[in-house]
Amino acid sequence: MKLNKVLTALFFTTAIFWQLGCLAQRKMDLAKIKFNEDIKTVIKDIPGLHEGKLSGRQDMVSYGFDNDSRFLFAGVIPGHIELLSWKGKLVGIAFKIKSFADQQKLEAYFKDIYKNSSFQTSKFMNVYKHKNDSVAAELRVLIEEKYKEGANGYLDIKRADFSKQFEGS
Repeated sequence: MKLNKVLTALFFTTAIFWQLGCLAQRKMDLAKIKFNEDIKTVIKDIPGLHEGKLSGRQDMVSYGFDNDSRFLFAGVIPGHIELLSWKGKLVGIAFKIKSFADQQKLEAYFKDIYKNSSFQTSKFMNVYKHKNDSVAAELRVLIEEKYKEGANGYLDIKRADFSKQFEGS
């Protein structure tokens, strides 16, 4: 009986310290970005960061990395993330959607935020696209069978002025 109480107390103590540790970690919800954040601040201390110029331009840079759970998007934790920078500012995000359940959450988010999205459908995929004066967003939603085969959905959101410049490059 006494051993059970000790083990229970040890378990709860461990759980509390684990929760405090999680709260202390810096987490950034990419769904709340304004697309004007300083990219150097956002990418600071990210391990394994890969940098590449977009369209050969010095002012357009892609930063790719495996997410160590410090970034989330509307409650979903992406595995690998691409952050896009233009003139030193964060102007775009893109990532594969790891699971069908995560995809369902992101589809509901997308439909809620981007109500006037265009919609294209095919046998295996639905594509939502939204463009306005501030943002160009696309969500590719796969059927569950494709997830079981190893495919992934995809979310891509960019600042509208960057999107026009990048497409024109």
